[in-house]
Amino acid sequence: MYKEENYLIVHPGSEHTLFSFGLQDSLAPPQFKIPSKVYQDENTKDYKATAAEGLKEISPIADGKIVDLDGFNYLLKIILQSVISNNPILTINQIPLLLIVPSLSWSRIQIEYITKFVIESLELTAFNILDLSLASTFGIGSTANSLVVNIGHNNVQIVPIIGYQIVKFASKFLMGIGGSSIDAHIKKVLPNLTDQQIVDFKSSGIYEVMNDEQTQAFYNNAELKTHPSKPDEEEDDFDVAKLVTETENAETGEKQQEPVAANNELEKNYFVDSKTQEKIWIGKERFEGTTELIQIIVDAIFASLSLIPDIEKRQECFDNLILVGSTFKIPGLKQQLVLKLAEKYLVTEPQQPGETKQNGINSAIAAYQQAEELNESETSTLPQVPHSIKLAKYPEYFPEWKKPKDLTKSSWNDVYFLGAQIYAKQIFSSSSNHGKDLFVDSDVYEERGPQSIWDACV
Repeated sequence: MYKEENYLIVHPGSEHTLFSFGLQDSLAPPQFKIPSKVYQDENTKDYKATAAEGLKEISPIADGKIVDLDGFNYLLKIILQSVISNNPILTINQIPLLLIVPSLSWSRIQIEYITKFVIESLELTAFNILDLSLASTFGIGSTANSLVVNIGHNNVQIVPIIGYQIVKFASKFLMGIGGSSIDAHIKKVLPNLTDQQIVDFKSSGIYEVMNDEQTQAFYNNAELKTHPSKPDEEEDDFDVAKLVTETENAETGEKQQEPVAANNELEKNYFVDSKTQEKIWIGKERFEGTTELIQIIVDAIFASLSLIPDIEKRQECFDNLILVGSTFKIPGLKQQLVLKLAEKYLVTEPQQPGETKQNGINSAIAAYQQAEELNESETSTLPQVPHSIKLAKYPEYFPEWKKPKDLTKSSWNDVYFLGAQIYAKQIFSSSSNHGKDLFVDSDVYEERGPQSIWDACV
């Protein structure tokens, strides 16, 4: 019915909007990332695509919620116009649109209003929405039961999926925490950094979450907790020889790159300012700022899954944690969240007197690491859950999503986008429509209006 090279898939976020036009033979990460911003004439109230004098910058989405619905619709219009301008022989009726939405924070009325705009104003002839958490489960593809944790800039959404259905009564929407929580801590301990430098710092790879298993680390968690960082600390006493970076050959004048130690083995490391290209050195502050966020999420995960009445399905959710959002690109964050969840809530065998540590790892974490050894018969006899806690396994195929192989730099944090691509192939192709309304088209809309979206979406 619609050609895959014309599929338009969009995920709007508070800070950025991801979208792709056309599916590649090997499904690939989103092609485009643009700021989620539009501009409004303060006199006429008309929206514009670019900044100019007399225009006010508008962020249509804040804290995961749509706060300016007309501004959001204009953002969709900008994306469609860019697609058309780059494909001049394409007509509107050839483009199906799939929107990835966080259903916990977008209201039914807003989605119906968007549906009205897409069909009536943009004049698209095929439209549907897909919940982000369900899309994440489709992207993983190995389980019908999972728990999706999506960390946004200033909100966290925790959604259990049971039998490919969203369990809203057990879902958690946490406001006021997220990537911004980490930003606030960095700003507190490193007040001289600008907002852009904080972004550079967080994405540089030197901002890292340490756990107690990193025995070779220069710092340890106890030290980070008991000796707070001093933002005014002088760096004059830092032994530069401890970190081998670029050195200049005295004879040739050429710069040579020598090996460096692992980030967590160094007293200080640097990131590069994206504007000035200057190196900015950071001490122990590069390992701080996630403890409170992790603890809040850990408690919310347990509270959410405690509301799932079926114990076996609850356990499957604990065994298939899907962590999405760009904040999870921080090295060590996923691992530390799972370890802290296991440390606090994992159901383990009673401890023997004096048995508190095993190779520096408490027994709860050790039990978590050994959980895969349990066979099905053992699992079924345990009356309490979780008796194991694991991240969902990423699919072995989709090579474009595995580049680079380092998971902290790969695209798996956007796995919901992969799930949306898979879903789009199912609903927009002619072979898959078995006499069932899998999306809103002009005929369905004319008959049932904006509420037709609820008959089409899963």
